[in-house]
Amino acid sequence: MVLSHSVTDVLKRVGHLGRFQIMFLFLFIGNSLIDGSITFQFQALTIMPNVICKSERCKMLLEKENKDELICHINADEWEFDDVRHNWLTDFELYCENTYLKGMGTTVYFVGFMIGVSLLSALCDRFGRRRTNILLLVGNVLAILGLYHSKFLTQVYIFRFVLGFFHSGLSVCMFTAFCEFTLPNVGAFANVLSGTTFTVGGSLASLLAYHYRDWQDSLLPLLTLKAVFLIVYALFCPETPLWLLAKSKNSDALKSLNFVAKVNGHKLLTRDYELPHCSSEKSSDNPLKIIFSNNTLYDAITRLSFAWFTVSVCYYALQFSAGSLGDDEYGVMIWMGIVDVPSRLSIIYFAFKYGRKCSTRWYFTVCVVSLGLCLVPNVSVIYLGQMNLKSIFVLVGHGAGGAIFSLLYTYTSEVLPTLARSTGMSLCSTAARVASILSPFVIILNQISGSLIYFISMTCILTSMSLMKSIPETLNKQLPNNIADCEALFHGKSKIEQI
Repeated sequence: MVLSHSVTDVLKRVGHLGRFQIMFLFLFIGNSLIDGSITFQFQALTIMPNVICKSERCKMLLEKENKDELICHINADEWEFDDVRHNWLTDFELYCENTYLKGMGTTVYFVGFMIGVSLLSALCDRFGRRRTNILLLVGNVLAILGLYHSKFLTQVYIFRFVLGFFHSGLSVCMFTAFCEFTLPNVGAFANVLSGTTFTVGGSLASLLAYHYRDWQDSLLPLLTLKAVFLIVYALFCPETPLWLLAKSKNSDALKSLNFVAKVNGHKLLTRDYELPHCSSEKSSDNPLKIIFSNNTLYDAITRLSFAWFTVSVCYYALQFSAGSLGDDEYGVMIWMGIVDVPSRLSIIYFAFKYGRKCSTRWYFTVCVVSLGLCLVPNVSVIYLGQMNLKSIFVLVGHGAGGAIFSLLYTYTSEVLPTLARSTGMSLCSTAARVASILSPFVIILNQISGSLIYFISMTCILTSMSLMKSIPETLNKQLPNNIADCEALFHGKSKIEQI
């Protein structure tokens, strides 16, 4: 008996899309909403307010110069900020000679993310999804609370680092847990919704920063929601049956399945119900050893990691270049989130009709074409309504990048075995975070040449499209439970059951 076949039958019996999965889905996408807001929080809270001139010289210069440059070479008593709200830029004076510190705020967050995803996701495979997720949710709540009480910029950086550290593991482990309570296509659909709410969270960060007078108050809604998610998860989410079976804990797996059945209103499994035995890697095996000891998995992780790196370069570099497009920065940030929503939702049609592989290639193509159009001379001075064409092309490329992010999360999870799934995704995510760490410094590239970031992104995309050709299609295939299943998926030695 093949485990993937039997687990599918059991999940259908206890309910693979009932009240339990809907409750878990709300936790999953709600957490993504908050994480999206926190990710882009530093950018939203360091936007420079308008400047009020107190002298005639200041008024004359303001007509000719950008406000960011003007305040750096006139006296401090000649101007003031035309804004009563306090953000990190005004409170910590992140302008003029301190402008570089704006990029550092996002960089430390992604450094924390990169370190966290390397360490914490392995815990998810070794010690279970439930215990790891509870630990990470507690860490998130405490980090937001610490950020709320920060009085100095150093403290803000420290807690931003901690937030990135815990966010990384939670994003991977929460997704892995949901996928193992349902069928693969439902998990893929949930990932699309999660990616959509993540980008909405980016827009939410801008709205909160604009709405609240004090930046501390903008953290309270996020803190409250995280605390609620922690309580709900601890009370209503057991360990996943697939992980328990992979660890040969069949009695615990039966309890987990019966909890799901009870919540879904299905008939409970009897005590003598015979669950399938798991013929997989040793439960004591290190997840990294499972990946690096197999050439197929190692090659797949290498190719997928570069794809994650590429989309992160494009997505975040375009996000942080919003201030150089010539349009209102608040407005461009909000529009990026708005455009990302239909872009990510379009995956539901393309990825489920044409497959993960074809859809990934198509979205990469859209991204590279839109970035190429940004290189057209004078494109930034041609306006379509209230927005110039360069901003529109950037929005399209950014939206396509967001769609690829969601696709890669699903695609990667569907080619890895159970006891290395979370760790493999963390390796790919680490590659993405390396690009994320570098992306805030796109401002420096723009000072050298406004075209550099587009050339770099296009080169990475074309390389990724070539490397991804050997990754197999996973549409309607069972999640591989062990290395043998992965070999069958990649080399076609045998067939993994179609759903």
